[in-house]
Amino acid sequence: MPIRDRRSAVILTVLASLLWGTSFPGVKWGLSYVGNDVLFLWLRFLFASVVTLAIVIYMGRFSFSVLRNPWIWLIGAFNAGGFIAQYVGLTMTTASKTVLLVDINVIAVAIVSLYAFRERLNKVQIAGILTGMIGIVFLTSEGGLSFTGSEFFGDVLVYLAGWSWAFFIVFNKKMLSRYSAVEISTAAITTSTIWLIFPLAYLAGTGADFTIEPNAWAAIIYLGIACTSVATLLWAMGLEGVSATSSATIMLLEVVTALLISFTLLHESLMEMAIIGAALVLASIYLVSSSGGDDDKSPVVHT
Repeated sequence: MPIRDRRSAVILTVLASLLWGTSFPGVKWGLSYVGNDVLFLWLRFLFASVVTLAIVIYMGRFSFSVLRNPWIWLIGAFNAGGFIAQYVGLTMTTASKTVLLVDINVIAVAIVSLYAFRERLNKVQIAGILTGMIGIVFLTSEGGLSFTGSEFFGDVLVYLAGWSWAFFIVFNKKMLSRYSAVEISTAAITTSTIWLIFPLAYLAGTGADFTIEPNAWAAIIYLGIACTSVATLLWAMGLEGVSATSSATIMLLEVVTALLISFTLLHESLMEMAIIGAALVLASIYLVSSSGGDDDKSPVVHT
């Protein structure tokens, strides 16, 4: 039985989705004010770790013993890797394309789960996967079948970020039998912060540009607190009252929010064929995330 009523759980999940949707254009905007994307990412997670740990310890919802589990550190590594790929990719492509290419990790989760948990794919899910693949081609090439240039490379990186998060989600699901979603999410934020120290130290040794303009701090603080700490905890608490599949379907609001902000505030746009690709990707995400059994999928999550 769920430990939270469905109505409040849905509200919590919707709020998390709306906050996560603001993160893609927020990152795109903030990156223009820093010299190094990995430093920007690490500072975001540093703020998030402090705030999240303070909240869950105050709530009595976290035990540091969870950090002794090596699977938790693997979860953090995939999360950190996904964010590095997304941040680097966002310096070359748009926020609107990024949210679509990242959130299609619902397809990757279905494929990884097929091997990790022997979960079977039904006909609707298979159709969704094929639809998504076609959509990716249209979206990344914008219909011209030109797979060159920095923007295409950025598209590839953010798409790979989605696959990294697919493994993050599958291992997250594996740990749900031992820990709560709140504990796992908190541990993921904390271990990701620690993992990010290593590429940051390497970049510092190579003389990377670590300049930060004042506007960047506004983005770092907002992304760290609202889009990482608060949104993740809201999603985790929402998962206590709705199934993973229902949560994944509700999370489609994240895509809509990111697209609206990218188009209106960042003045981004999609070419005609890319719009078709975007529609196919959205249809694919919906088909794959809403057609399985009630608890057979973990939701799309970003910390």
